[in-house]
Amino acid sequence: MTRTSSLLASCLARLGWSPEQLAREINKRYGTGTISSKAPYNWLQGSLPRRQLPHRVAEILTDRLGEPITAEALWPRHFPDSRPQGPVLIAPSVLPAPDVPHTSTGPLSAAVDWLVDTGSASPSRSGGSEVPEIALDMLATRIGQLRKVDDIASTRLAMDWALQDLQSARKLAAEHSYDTRTGLQLHRIIAELAQLAGWLAADLGLRRRSQSYFLYGLATARTAQDRPLAAYIISCMSYCATWETRQEEGLRLIRIARKGSYREDFSIGHALLATREARARARLGDKAGCVRALNEAADLSQDSDSSADAPWLSWVSPPVMVADAGRAWLELGDFRQAEQCLERGLELFGESQPRNRMLHWASLAEARLGREEVDGAVEAADEALSLAEVMTSQRAQVRLADLQRKLKRYDSAAARDVVQRVDVLLGTDRLRVAS
Repeated sequence: MTRTSSLLASCLARLGWSPEQLAREINKRYGTGTISSKAPYNWLQGSLPRRQLPHRVAEILTDRLGEPITAEALWPRHFPDSRPQGPVLIAPSVLPAPDVPHTSTGPLSAAVDWLVDTGSASPSRSGGSEVPEIALDMLATRIGQLRKVDDIASTRLAMDWALQDLQSARKLAAEHSYDTRTGLQLHRIIAELAQLAGWLAADLGLRRRSQSYFLYGLATARTAQDRPLAAYIISCMSYCATWETRQEEGLRLIRIARKGSYREDFSIGHALLATREARARARLGDKAGCVRALNEAADLSQDSDSSADAPWLSWVSPPVMVADAGRAWLELGDFRQAEQCLERGLELFGESQPRNRMLHWASLAEARLGREEVDGAVEAADEALSLAEVMTSQRAQVRLADLQRKLKRYDSAAARDVVQRVDVLLGTDRLRVAS
């Protein structure tokens, strides 16, 4: 077997995929009939896929393995001009910010370091031309636009652009001059972009990359001397830890975030952190702690002043808080309370935040199944699927796959129809990641 086929074969073996399954993944992502089911067998023997397929194969493998796999590495004999020291060509949807430093420090250690931080030197730089103020304004505006792209269109596209902007912002910080005021603003923008990239990577299932961006964002928020933003980033790492069934770590992270920011003017951010603590405690089965955190979140929401919210908290609203409480009750197994909160939250959302609504409709279906209300569950699942057909993510796919498994237990024509629709949406290959 050639060196070329060895890498491709190794990737397939790690994923537990046959060549036919790789073909199905390609056809699912790029359109039915893109390749034949037997084409990957020829690739394993060293032949080069046609046109853009080498990079598309690399993109799929990168997404699923959570590490960069390039077309050049898969088929080096067919890319003779590539050099190890040159720029690496990776599929655009998974481009890492090349100058984001990697660290061996884990989330907990980084969070504790932030908690005990006594303050860092104010950022300034004397070399190079002055940072144009319009560049900062453009980057700040772009962050808000990117959040909207993710919410109503494409997580993958939003991540492409976020990483490009992150690279541009870092270049400004490394090559231009700025005083302390501008330096704080610039590093705050960099931290926000890193947080956004981390969240988008997590939604795409790129876990290791997500953690790398979050850790970099946390370090940069410390440079920007923005403790609320740092606490928010730590809360995102906590949330991701609970998705990945690292519940104890998730709880420790959110407690650190709350402890380190309780004196800050954080407005609705304090309520968000309390809700995320409730979710972490619910995952651990700590009902008393969960209820306590939910009550704190409700009180903090009432006391918050939306005009004081930071731009990166613009998505946090009453429907978000109510529906997230419903998810916490669902994880505790209180299906009636979960259903009430989720129904109220979805009513308050109206037509806003379609990605959140998709996830909460799926949760409402689960809550109704918990009460053996199959028809109501099917109605909620139908709403979730109608949104998922145009905008989905790894997290949503896993949620829908879980819901599908639960619906399979019911001998109902409507339930079978939902099961089939999920099959069409996800393809015949079951996802292997945990929500």
